[in-house]
Amino acid sequence: MKRRVNLGDALEAWMEMQTAERGELADHIAPELLYSVLIEPRHEQREDVLDHVIRCSPCLREFKDMAASIEEAAAWDVALPKAAGSELAWPKKIPTNDGKYLIEIRRSLSKEDSGVITLRVEEPFRSAIEGKTVRVFDGTRRVLLRGQIVDGEVSQPIDALSTIVSEFVVLTD
Repeated sequence: MKRRVNLGDALEAWMEMQTAERGELADHIAPELLYSVLIEPRHEQREDVLDHVIRCSPCLREFKDMAASIEEAAAWDVALPKAAGSELAWPKKIPTNDGKYLIEIRRSLSKEDSGVITLRVEEPFRSAIEGKTVRVFDGTRRVLLRGQIVDGEVSQPIDALSTIVSEFVVLTD
């Protein structure tokens, strides 16, 4: 029976195989670049970064920890308005903290307290999330949106706009 191995497990095994005597590289990769390589499969510096990471224990440890954190956090995200407690103008457009999603709420022209909520998946996350079911909650845990991502977005009607607490959580099933 084949066992599925994730990137974190593979990096952990690689670290264990390294000898304590081997020298460390003097320069280390910036955490921002490590993160970019992890989330962008076609990053232009990917090959150079991975070549460095397999030779440098501190960078490998950082890379492994980031990979584990990304894997753990991949199923949820949070969006907060820029000024807490401030009134948001219509339409409300709120990006999530890690830039994965854009939540947009538009008020209906005919019914002031109803409208449409849309969740858009930003590049480069679209291919990984396409076809998955997502839920958007407000700060009171009210489900504002539940649906399947098609062509990078999902929309549905929404009522009681005046009761939305402007802190949002996005969960991917």
